[in-house]
Amino acid sequence: MVAFFAKIEHGCLILRDSVSDDDISDWDPELSGWHQEGSSIIFGVQASVDGPVECEVWKSAPAVALPVKILEASLSCSSGWLVVHDPSEHVRMQFGGIRELENCSVMVDDAQFPARVQILLSDDLVSD
Repeated sequence: MVAFFAKIEHGCLILRDSVSDDDISDWDPELSGWHQEGSSIIFGVQASVDGPVECEVWKSAPAVALPVKILEASLSCSSGWLVVHDPSEHVRMQFGGIRELENCSVMVDDAQFPARVQILLSDDLVSD
């Protein structure tokens, strides 16, 4: 597991293959809490003016999963490295050992303005 605690300036995080150049700029957070384009996923979190966000990345189910699943998707990862970052790259965490096609779920503490996020990368996705 990897984790960080930081203020997220634009109120969103991006999970992507480290070599991805997919354009996720057409995401409309008013219409959907997340958007996927190729091997990049963007999703909303609490904005920095409201406080920091705690983010955890897991390769197996966490002992206590957060209550709300906001997304479940397959993510192509040809490089073997995934990156979690904010659009300004003030927060950036890169980790390896990722399969070419990775299943991912994102669980949060609040569906609209998450202050806690768990990203699960696993064959066994967390069920509702």
